[in-house]
Amino acid sequence: MDPIHLFISAGDPSGERHAARLIRSLRDMGGSPVVTGIGGEAMQAAGAELLCTQERLAVMGLVEVVKHLPFFFSLLDRIRDHLSVHRPQLMVLIDFPDFNFRLAKIARELGISVLYYISPQIWAWRTGRKRKLARLADRLAVVFPFEVAFYRDEDIPVEFVGHPLIGELENVSSRESFRAEHGIEPDCPLVGLMPGSRVQEIERHMELFLAAAGRMRACRGELRFAAGMLPHTAAALAPEHRDTIERLGVKLIHGDSLGLIAASDILLTKSGTTTMEAALLGTPMVISYRTSALSYLIASRMVTIGHIGMPNLLDSDPAIPELIQHEVTPQRIASLALELLDNDSTLRKRVLEQCGRVRRTLTTAKPASVRVAEIVLEMTGAG
Repeated sequence: MDPIHLFISAGDPSGERHAARLIRSLRDMGGSPVVTGIGGEAMQAAGAELLCTQERLAVMGLVEVVKHLPFFFSLLDRIRDHLSVHRPQLMVLIDFPDFNFRLAKIARELGISVLYYISPQIWAWRTGRKRKLARLADRLAVVFPFEVAFYRDEDIPVEFVGHPLIGELENVSSRESFRAEHGIEPDCPLVGLMPGSRVQEIERHMELFLAAAGRMRACRGELRFAAGMLPHTAAALAPEHRDTIERLGVKLIHGDSLGLIAASDILLTKSGTTTMEAALLGTPMVISYRTSALSYLIASRMVTIGHIGMPNLLDSDPAIPELIQHEVTPQRIASLALELLDNDSTLRKRVLEQCGRVRRTLTTAKPASVRVAEIVLEMTGAG
């Protein structure tokens, strides 16, 4: 089979993991992908050549993005030049809409086909953008069943391919091996802390999570804590956070967030992909989200959904606790977390039942990466 030239843009850690699995699936199916794009270590390990690492794109909030606009526009110019010279057969975009929509527009202008894999959550806010997406992309591979109906009135092929996280679960470390590797006692209750993958998220959530952990330890001295961090976010921890981490004996885990989630009895997490990972692994959680006051004010006027956690949006009987903005306090987090740690609590039982339903909803006959690889081969004429 002739080489397939692709440009893949994945602007966050979870997205680039899915991109890496897609590249490997293409190779497993006999394809010879030549990939350039935006991503991280997982994409590089899969053989992609990166024009920019995702860490450079890791800003959050409407206000924060504005500060980085000069860098974004410069990067877009570099990508346009690259695409003009190398002319990939297909551009694959993974979520990250504010940046990837601009890439799709460039691809359209250059006559490059676009597959949007994991379409952005525009059904949650800025719903008018779905018409724009339909104009910019040639095909959508969506990961939630209800998204098919959302795009039904637009003139674009859309297919539910299953959730790519399902395919990652088979490689997750066992609870026993993860704890042994990281020096965590096998029988002690473990609370996982997942404050986010961006520096701004760490700044807004870590202090609250650590304060909640301190309250929980005061109630249950046998509790152990571990935090999932990326190297660049761990390096940005404030000195006072490091002191609290040392005092509470919090283990810092790099590079195995799924293992941490699976090994934890409960999770304290910001909203985002981690909530889906926890639901699919059957780990109860408290979901929190804080952003800047101005970003929250703007977003709250635009959001059209009733939950911040995707597992709650997917289920008819949502039970996973959510805390937003000023509700996110150490007291509230600790109280809900301690209730979830009680094996006999009604809340824990409801959350575990919900996690099972969510996993069944998102499971398909083929792994998502395999089906998307088939779509890539079809769109490039190699299938």
